[in-house]
Formats: sequence, C-alpha cells, structure tokens
Amino acid sequence: MPNRHHCVELPTVINNIEYTVQSRTIKMNDGSQQQEYRVLRDGLEIKSWTQGDLRPYFGAS
Repeated sequence: MPNRHHCVELPTVINNIEYTVQSRTIKMNDGSQQQEYRVLRDGLEIKSWTQGDLRPYFGAS
C-alpha cells in the first residue's frame, strides 16, 4: 500500500466485470481527514486515488 496507509478493499461486479475498490482515510497536516478511493481490475489500477468516500454505497463503514 503506498504511503503505508491502511485501506479497505471492496469487491464488486459491474456488467459482469469484477473490480476491486480500495478506500482509505488520509490524515492531513492540519489534523483533518480525507477519504480517498481507487479502482482496480485484475490487480491493475484503472482509476488512481481520488478524493471521495464510496464505502456507504457498499454498506461498509
């Protein structure tokens, strides 16, 4: 995991294609936190880390 941040992996299938969505929380220099996610397919990154929290869409906390 880049930058040694813990992430949660959420497998999903869209149009019969399996993806893995990784979600992580980054602690900012000012003490605030930022949610980020990225998308993998067959272990390859197809969407790089992007600000946002997708966990609620998967029923995850």
